[in-house]
Amino acid sequence: MTVYPVLFYVFIFKLTVNAQFGTVSLSIDMNPRAENTLSHSRCPVNMSCVPISACPLLEDLLDFSCFSSDRYFHRLNSLTCGNMNNEDYVCCPSCDCAHVYAPGTRECGKSMVNGVESGIGAHPWVARIGFTNKDTGDVRFACSGSIIAKRVVLTAAHCALAKPEGYKLSTIVIGEWDISKSPDCNEYFCAPATQAIKVESVSVHPGYEQKIFRHDIAMIILKDEIKYSVTAAPICLNDKPEIVINERASLVGWGKLSGQNNLIGRQQQLDVPLVSLETCERIFGESVPIHDGQLCAGGEEGKDACSGFGGAPLLLKRDGQNFQIGIVSFGSENCGSEGVPSVYTNIAHYYNWIVDNLPS
Repeated sequence: MTVYPVLFYVFIFKLTVNAQFGTVSLSIDMNPRAENTLSHSRCPVNMSCVPISACPLLEDLLDFSCFSSDRYFHRLNSLTCGNMNNEDYVCCPSCDCAHVYAPGTRECGKSMVNGVESGIGAHPWVARIGFTNKDTGDVRFACSGSIIAKRVVLTAAHCALAKPEGYKLSTIVIGEWDISKSPDCNEYFCAPATQAIKVESVSVHPGYEQKIFRHDIAMIILKDEIKYSVTAAPICLNDKPEIVINERASLVGWGKLSGQNNLIGRQQQLDVPLVSLETCERIFGESVPIHDGQLCAGGEEGKDACSGFGGAPLLLKRDGQNFQIGIVSFGSENCGSEGVPSVYTNIAHYYNWIVDNLPS
């Protein structure tokens, strides 16, 4: 079958394969005595009535620009739930959103906003990969990647090495959810500002073969460290080679999904089933040989990542932690067709290479 690469939203590459670029809980032990001045029932689901001093999130957000209008002050006022011992009580979002990860933390794959599967802070490990025009300075974000360390973003080799005419890999943006808003805000909190960090170098698997997407994996090394927060955190890497056929995994990134004609400016998520490598071999084998360094997922009608998702992480959740099992590599021009899955780089197969080549 004929397949095409779509590395950029705005650039067309004439290759034979479609490379894809492109209950919330808070650890606050507050149980105020029930008094007539408090109204716990006023608090929405996933929020607790606590002293405002025990809710640094709301205290900090008073300084954010998105609370500068009467509309947002009215919303904040609506979150008050009483007064006790001369202190105001507020309905506090049940998450650690106001805090950053402690320096040197080894935690991975955990969102500070627990209990939600999408939205601001649900997947803080996803990064946007930017390419700058050498003449105009214009930046195009054509790929996605995943944070695996303070200075390392994991992506596909075909993304890291892409050199469309006039453009060069330059910048990684961390902590973005909706490109039309700054900062990103929902009804409970506003996210920290995004981090735009320059690229220092690229580490590509030495066996990478561009034409057949063999060993399609790379690490982008950043010049400065990422500041971990509610919207910036590392993902866990899967080191277990066994997969469960038909188990559903989550693809998270930016780009177009099947059925979308226009570019969506928000981080998107799609659940896809894991399928056997033999399925992908049957579909792609004549054009691109399939091997055990890859994963096969998808194949449901109207459900696939069609462009702009190159390098994006494929995730499984285990015991409350998210693990990256794959990287978007390539797919068919018949994106979203029944029985036509996409191909991902298998993280478990390259786990040792990643660990051995992480910068000190």
